[in-house]
Amino acid sequence: MKRLFVLIAVAATVAACSESEGLETASVFTVTGYSDVETGTRTSFGTPDTEKIPYKWTSGDYIWLGNNKSKPISSDCTLANFQFEGGTAVVGTGHIFYNMTGTNKTAKVLATQTADGNLGNDGDFGYAVLDEFNSFYLSHKTSYVWFNTTTHSEGMPKLNSITMTVAEGISIAGERMFDFQSGEWEASVVDGSNCITLNFTDGIALQSSYEGVMAAMVCLPAEVSGTDLTVTYTFSDGSTYTEKKTPSKDFTTGNTIRISTEIAKEDLVKEAAYDLRILTFEDADAKFSPYTLDYAGAEITTWSDLIDDPEYGGPLCYGDYMSCEYTWYDEGNTELTHTFPYNFGCYCYWGGGHAISNYASTDYVNFGTYENQLRVYGEEGAGGHNGSPNFCMHFGYKDNTPWNGTEFLPAISFADGEARVIDHMYVNNSAYAINCYMNGNGLTANIGEEDWVKILATGYDADGNETGTLEFYLVNGPDNIITEWAKWDLSGLGKVVSVEFNITGSSDNGYGYSQPAYFAYDDVAVRFEK
Repeated sequence: MKRLFVLIAVAATVAACSESEGLETASVFTVTGYSDVETGTRTSFGTPDTEKIPYKWTSGDYIWLGNNKSKPISSDCTLANFQFEGGTAVVGTGHIFYNMTGTNKTAKVLATQTADGNLGNDGDFGYAVLDEFNSFYLSHKTSYVWFNTTTHSEGMPKLNSITMTVAEGISIAGERMFDFQSGEWEASVVDGSNCITLNFTDGIALQSSYEGVMAAMVCLPAEVSGTDLTVTYTFSDGSTYTEKKTPSKDFTTGNTIRISTEIAKEDLVKEAAYDLRILTFEDADAKFSPYTLDYAGAEITTWSDLIDDPEYGGPLCYGDYMSCEYTWYDEGNTELTHTFPYNFGCYCYWGGGHAISNYASTDYVNFGTYENQLRVYGEEGAGGHNGSPNFCMHFGYKDNTPWNGTEFLPAISFADGEARVIDHMYVNNSAYAINCYMNGNGLTANIGEEDWVKILATGYDADGNETGTLEFYLVNGPDNIITEWAKWDLSGLGKVVSVEFNITGSSDNGYGYSQPAYFAYDDVAVRFEK
């Protein structure tokens, strides 16, 4: 259908396009555009007397004379012979329509358009009335947006599409009736949409400077002045650039709004191929089904129900330790789960595990003993990451000394057995550990200049094979002790079914690692592929 141009100069004498010879017609009309009529196309028997055109007819174009549809023209041209069959039924009807929907006087503007320069098949619509000389101006009744998009960046990917969205409730695409008697649009729109996407079939390289109209979009006339308009440019590498506009004019009949934009490569945003789900340990985010820890007679309906009282020797973490299995499951969210491992002939926290907690204190001298083992270093009541109350406390380690009987390290795993990437978690030191780092106790010396403590995270796939090990330093000398929540990137482990955690360090009292093997973690982020 019609192809938009920017007043391109052409020769004054132009050959007309026509159908095959021998076709009997009752009327032949020659169509061309005049530059002095920017929103119309003059249609007459005559020869154009101008050298500039705003539109060009293309192969396959046709018009309607009344309810009679012309034969399509066979090639691109600036003068077109539209041929009708029908004898006197054609002559004198008077009403010319371009790209009419069926036999209805409607424009059907598509919400998905092709940016090949042809507008007619996307919903371009025009109307005219023959004068006494059987000539007319084809007045375009739809509205248009021209995009002049440039870049000065090297290596810019090709542009795949442009999506324009206006405010909810405003229809810029859909089927709308044109009342040619009054010359006005009907108010209602069938299958209306406030969004149009313009697709470039093979992608297009952005211009480095203005070289003419890069692409045009057909729109229904709409009142958009002063409203929000969003334009999103999508590129071949999956990146996007989005800009907000507030038009000062409405989309009006036959008129064009031009959007000029320069995009730099560094402005592109690449959408992640995944969504992040966060394990927060907060009651408001609990989606799991209620369950019972039978050994303690505890009904678990929220994360806080898993917080033991007292911290040391409580019924949840130390109850019937020969048979208890303290467990939690972030069901319906990250799908991560944990159960105390079986070590030293029991399922007790002294054999290692991940216990939910909300205990916090910065007074590590008075609240930094083994009896405060679930206490993170932080403000009371807001010890979790970002000031939330809840978090999880790890205890457990394994070294090569004969006195360490740990067989299974504490681990988190996906209950459904599906391998996923754990993107990150936030970690912090416990108040008990910081007290020992700073002051030591009867089992360990305080941290010296060369001392360090770190967490090791080892990932495993569905077959039990290691995917890798990452480390995070909780301590690296006395001047580098973690005392606030820090982000730990775990994505380097790749897709895992489970991750086990160990704590190791330089402190050794002659019986192996001697510092408290605790660390707190919170806000575990898991990637769910789209």
